[in-house]
Amino acid sequence: MVCNRNFERRLVSAVVASVVALLMFASVAQAIERISVVPGFNGAVNVISEPDSNGTRYLSGSFNSFQPWDTGRGVLVGASSGDVDPSFPKVSGSIRAAAPDGFGGFYIGGFFACIGPNTSGSCNGSDDVVRNNAAHINADGSVDTSWNPNLNNGVRAIGVLGSTVYLGGHFTTVGGTTRNYAAAVGTDGTLASWNPNLNSFVLAIGVSGTNVYLGGQFTTVGGTTRNRAAAVGTDGTLASWNPDLNSTVSAIGVLGSTVYLGGEFITVGGTTRNYAAAVGTDGTLTSWNPNLNNPARAIGVSGTNVYLGGQFTTVGGTTRNYAAAVGTDGTLTSWNPNLNSTVSAIGVLGSTVYLGG
Repeated sequence: MVCNRNFERRLVSAVVASVVALLMFASVAQAIERISVVPGFNGAVNVISEPDSNGTRYLSGSFNSFQPWDTGRGVLVGASSGDVDPSFPKVSGSIRAAAPDGFGGFYIGGFFACIGPNTSGSCNGSDDVVRNNAAHINADGSVDTSWNPNLNNGVRAIGVLGSTVYLGGHFTTVGGTTRNYAAAVGTDGTLASWNPNLNSFVLAIGVSGTNVYLGGQFTTVGGTTRNRAAAVGTDGTLASWNPDLNSTVSAIGVLGSTVYLGGEFITVGGTTRNYAAAVGTDGTLTSWNPNLNNPARAIGVSGTNVYLGGQFTTVGGTTRNYAAAVGTDGTLTSWNPNLNSTVSAIGVLGSTVYLGG
């Protein structure tokens, strides 16, 4: 199965269906926002990967087609033009996480069992490849035959750091070996010894320096209390970083020495932080406090802004329907897409913010 990297289909605008391209231009008097929406997907977009070296992103969700093309649950979208590659391998089930491999391919994870032309859920054709909940798609569109973690349940988060792919989700075994809710697999397909051993689901991963930041529903890591967020070194050592949240963490963004968290929590270390918070890599809760009225589901960090998406409709009492930008200094910006429903995914590239939901 060969991927045609010369995208032949050009969309009228930057992204598709539930993906909103927001181009921001500064003027002396005010910030001018231009918003374009183009119909295309027949279902929600829940994942927008980081861009690869060419700016291409992998989008996935509940859709199975883009306009006339049967795409399965995931598709490649060009950097700025919005070109869609309909020939990329189809995936049955659902894709809940994706990350570029740095060479034009992508690691994907979710709740699926087959990759190939057949999207019925079972591998029946000669071109179908069995992959349980995680796979690596090469730049040419082929399935990597050497990378097959074979997880017993779904993947919800992926982070790539150097030659290691970090996975988080609902699984408890990887290739038959116990790995409770988080694991590391080398880019060569070898299961690493890294084993946080959590007691419940991982929903978000952020990698930075020598630490892997985990968020989810867990309350222990290797038997040690860590309520819904933890940092585990790439050497497998549990760090002292301990935000101690009272409910689920759904999104993580790392910028410099600060870790931004979003989810269903309303306290961090006993201090009120409604659905979004920032914790230093030294473990100190910062004063950054958007004070949302409902959960944040996605975070994108860039420059001096933190972009939030979710179910909220106010930020610090000011109307912001489902998406907002809050400066790293805590100031709510004028950026206001004013969407009509939940945002589940965010990607930022230069002056463009991509939203899916």
